[in-house]
Amino acid sequence: MRAALVDEADFLRDWLASERVQTNEVRRCWWLLPCFLEVARRRSVDAFDCVEFGCSGGLNLLWDRYGYEYANGSFSGAPTFAGEERTPVPVSPLPPVRSRIGVDAAPPDLNTDDGVRYLKSFVWVGQEQRLADLDAAVTVWRRDPPDIVVGDILDELPELLGRGPNLVWSTAALDYMPRERRQAVHDLIAEAGVAYVETGRPLDGSHDYYGLFVDGDEVAHAEFHGAWVDWLA
Repeated sequence: MRAALVDEADFLRDWLASERVQTNEVRRCWWLLPCFLEVARRRSVDAFDCVEFGCSGGLNLLWDRYGYEYANGSFSGAPTFAGEERTPVPVSPLPPVRSRIGVDAAPPDLNTDDGVRYLKSFVWVGQEQRLADLDAAVTVWRRDPPDIVVGDILDELPELLGRGPNLVWSTAALDYMPRERRQAVHDLIAEAGVAYVETGRPLDGSHDYYGLFVDGDEVAHAEFHGAWVDWLA
């Protein structure tokens, strides 16, 4: 590893200066799903019309096609994700997904091997399960890829909200935006009245895990890559 960093220093310097960070951690869907079920309970949703901000390659847009295991129930699909439930999450019938679309400034093309390698390049060394999860999710993606709009989140948001979604979410994507633009995104979502699921710093101020928020209410704490969830709602 050290030799590669030295030998390829010029290439790596240029690559890091020109490429965007792209993470598409599909195991996060394991703790996103309970948040989506919370939206369905709160708003009596019978079918989801989804929009994801900063969707990268769009793997998490296919969340309803994966399988999940929880203490209180399971959902069939492949690959199947599970983790540590520090407090059991509530499980209820899953409404179908009627439509899905994502937006990203530079989504990798997962129809190509280069696009998949690019996504994998942001997985930490030694995280073999994360790489395996990506491979399994890419197989699902290639059977029926989601629609992805290439563009800036805030610039594209009015048109995306005009499609009438009832579920919008992001996982860390807005953290990379300037504060003013991030606030403008939140303002547009609030004006539209659409359900919004997001990650952020927990209300207890911890930097060691995500707070999961549904319409601004903190409903859970979760490990960044999906290892555990502590349901609060």
